[in-house]
Amino acid sequence: MVLAAVLLLLAAFLIYVLLMPLELVIDSYNGQYYLRVGFLSRLSLEKDPVELLRLHLQVFFLNFYWRPSEIQALGRKKKHSKVETRGVKNPGMTLTQVRRILSSFRVKALQLEIDTGNPVRNARLVPLTFMFGQRTRQIRINFRNRNFILLHIVNRPINILKAFINTKN
Repeated sequence: MVLAAVLLLLAAFLIYVLLMPLELVIDSYNGQYYLRVGFLSRLSLEKDPVELLRLHLQVFFLNFYWRPSEIQALGRKKKHSKVETRGVKNPGMTLTQVRRILSSFRVKALQLEIDTGNPVRNARLVPLTFMFGQRTRQIRINFRNRNFILLHIVNRPINILKAFINTKN
């Protein structure tokens, strides 16, 4: 009975991991930059009073903070010598696999607001942005000296796995 309950919980967790949403949000207007993995974890960039920025990792209810200088110090500890392997070729990912994996991502929101600082150049760019984004108004030119981007990309691990497996070499 206990084994069946444990197996059921393990299967439910595996299904959740495959179906959970992966979100990447870049919002320079509100200052939000984060990668969220379902309800399990969230990795965000935040302003730091000591340095320029810091990484904030939140896993369940635990919070971890890192500064870029601390991450660089961790990378300098050991250097391993390369071990040569003979006869084993690692072709990596093909261009078709990369294209399919990238096409599995969905863009939920994209807004780009640009000011070049030159009013004449801004006026020349207005008709181009009107032609390209006439219906959606995703790209705008402003004359208020304000630049920002909003990008919200979503995917699920099952879609990435399907795109990786279903490619024909």
